[in-house]
Amino acid sequence: MGDAVSTVALVVLVAQITGSASAVGGILIARLLPTLASPVVGVLADRLNRRAILVLSDLARAILVLGIVFVRDPTTLYFLAFLMGVARTFFNPTIRAAFPSVVGEGDLIRANSFISGTFSASITVGPALGGLLVATVGVNAAFVLDAATFLVSAAFLSQIALPTPERSEEAGFVQELRSGLSYLAGARVPLAIVIGAFLTILTANCTIPAEVFLAKNTFDAGAGGYGLLVSVWGGGMVFGSALMALLGNRAGLVGFFLASIFITAIALVAVGLAPDFGLALAALAIAGTANGIDNVATDTILQKQVPDALLGRVFSVRFLGYSAGEALAYPTGGLIVDALGPGSTYVLAGFATAVAGLLVLCIIVAAPAKNHDVEKHL
Repeated sequence: MGDAVSTVALVVLVAQITGSASAVGGILIARLLPTLASPVVGVLADRLNRRAILVLSDLARAILVLGIVFVRDPTTLYFLAFLMGVARTFFNPTIRAAFPSVVGEGDLIRANSFISGTFSASITVGPALGGLLVATVGVNAAFVLDAATFLVSAAFLSQIALPTPERSEEAGFVQELRSGLSYLAGARVPLAIVIGAFLTILTANCTIPAEVFLAKNTFDAGAGGYGLLVSVWGGGMVFGSALMALLGNRAGLVGFFLASIFITAIALVAVGLAPDFGLALAALAIAGTANGIDNVATDTILQKQVPDALLGRVFSVRFLGYSAGEALAYPTGGLIVDALGPGSTYVLAGFATAVAGLLVLCIIVAAPAKNHDVEKHL
């Protein structure tokens, strides 16, 4: 929630200081760039004490975001945003890798459902709260609030025992990085999930530049309609996460993962072809529900199938795929909207998502799985 609040404040602050849309885009890219080093960070998540990584990442971000209160120079803001991205790059794969050590295997689906649901709620409510704070109190209040949330998070995480992953033998940093990538290349289902994450983020997020034009131009729904388009997706994600929590261990995770991709594809096509705004909202809610199911299924599959000593490296590659997909999707989507219009962009994104789903299915079903001796990778 704090991240969502401070992101709104940071965008507003940069826009006020520079008056440049390019500068706003630049600050967001600065936070995204460190994720390119995710595989390197993943090795550290598998070598070091995970609790220390998580707590130090939170404390670093608390200091950095509080520092923004005292900065109005654009170059310094870019640098602080980049360092916050570095800390987030350490935090995200490590928290996913640490999860199985504190949650019983039988509770993983429900636990991941709670995480996915609260994340979805935060990105739905957080931007609105951030906008309210900026409008009523000012940007600094949002940054102070975010810093406080990092301190609360660090305090909770410091109370949890997260041991250093067991390793059968000491190996060099480069060797461990190579062994993690080698494991992933031969692990059929985890590889399909990592590739699928990149492809579906790339195809589905091409529609994000189209959202405002779909609401305002296609359906004449104005700014309020644009807000609804964004919020129903988030609401659907919360519902999808709750559905997975209710199903628990009765859920066939790989089946749900594949189904979520094809449901998203159909829903995106339906948005593009919808004759009225209500049907477009309903289709987006279905797509959001599939997204929530996907998040829970993919996290749980990786945590169940990947050895603990390799989880940091595998999740780091997955997050790299997310970031790369986003970085490519936004400019690509913008070009498609300019060329074909918002409705056609949704239709094209839906078909591309279906193709991505077929590729993932082929990897799971057809690709030969290598017989790895897991011990040699630990």
